[in-house]
Amino acid sequence: MPEIPDLEAIRHYLAPRLAGRVVTETRAPLAWLVRTGPAGPPSLVEHGFGSIERRGQYLLFEVDDGRLLVVNPMLTGRFHWVEAETRKPPMLGLVFVFDDGHELRYSDQRRMGRWYLLDGPEALGSIPQMEKMGPDALEIDVEAFLVRMRRRNGMLKPTLTNQDVIAGIGNAYSDEILWHAGLHPHRRGATLAEEDWRRLHASIRAVLEESIALVDATVQAEGIGAKEEWRQHLKVHRRAGTLCPRCGREVKGQVKGGSETNYCVGCQPLF
Repeated sequence: MPEIPDLEAIRHYLAPRLAGRVVTETRAPLAWLVRTGPAGPPSLVEHGFGSIERRGQYLLFEVDDGRLLVVNPMLTGRFHWVEAETRKPPMLGLVFVFDDGHELRYSDQRRMGRWYLLDGPEALGSIPQMEKMGPDALEIDVEAFLVRMRRRNGMLKPTLTNQDVIAGIGNAYSDEILWHAGLHPHRRGATLAEEDWRRLHASIRAVLEESIALVDATVQAEGIGAKEEWRQHLKVHRRAGTLCPRCGREVKGQVKGGSETNYCVGCQPLF
């Protein structure tokens, strides 16, 4: 599933390429992906996109008439910026053709992603999950983080990945953040001192900011479309059986409900 570094890299890649371009045609092989009124994607013809923003795990494309095109790619949604003659990917869901001959395509192997065409920012609350979504992981300051987290007694990893608590962190980066902070994913919030919560907040920013820079550089060099996420730089996620780069002990892996949790047995003790 794309997380903050992946989505930031995608928006940084697409923004300058969409700037000044006008949509000349839209195609929707999987039209039901777009949750909107009867106008739908065809109403974007002869319009262009302005800024691209991110909120949690959503990308927000600003339309030049004030509307918003909001995307949650979920598990397998991929964006492709290609020339028209490029071979079409499997499970092609949406296509935007631009006046310079390029196409922005969206494919989704599991067809779980959702697009919303809204009248404007004031309609964001109409999107399921978005109205109750917590503050973005990169925007919440440490004091607000402390207030929000101190009343949480659940295990740390489910708390970090709960979008109602803090938005944008998923399975992969929760592992990395907790490793960076030296906290076990199954440790309960009630066992943390204030200094632990402050260290966790610092780790969120450090891991995400470093990862954005690394993923950004890769995407700018390689383009988008080949995959929906970039994970080659991660230290413990999907590294079960390897040695921890910090202490040299083994990285463990536990799979539950199709999701893998990874942590170091040496420097992430369960108190």
